[in-house]
Amino acid sequence: MRSLTLYSAAILFLLTLICSCKKQNDSTDQQTVNVTIHSNESYKYDLGVFGDEEGAAITRQAMHYQISSAQRSLDFSKVFYEYKPSLNYTGTDVVELKSARGSDGASANNKIIVTTIKFTISN
Repeated sequence: MRSLTLYSAAILFLLTLICSCKKQNDSTDQQTVNVTIHSNESYKYDLGVFGDEEGAAITRQAMHYQISSAQRSLDFSKVFYEYKPSLNYTGTDVVELKSARGSDGASANNKIIVTTIKFTISN
């Protein structure tokens, strides 16, 4: 009787574990953008239109910048990333942005886009 109880408890535990590990329908896309700009030149990247529960954030900050920020447009529909290298800086820099889309207002975003922007800054 005791082994039957332990066996039942073990099966219940495994079923709970399997159900909690169920893969979600979330998808993550990755993209890389290569950009060449001149020293002291600004760059703006349009991440697109976002709903109220959707958005974007910097997940890996650039190292050599005066400006490096993700902001919504004045009408709050679009998100832009803006970059300007440190004064007189030449070389390379990288920033990583994570966008979340697909929310219907009641559920979490189910489409994640990771955008890596690689900058080459020259004179």
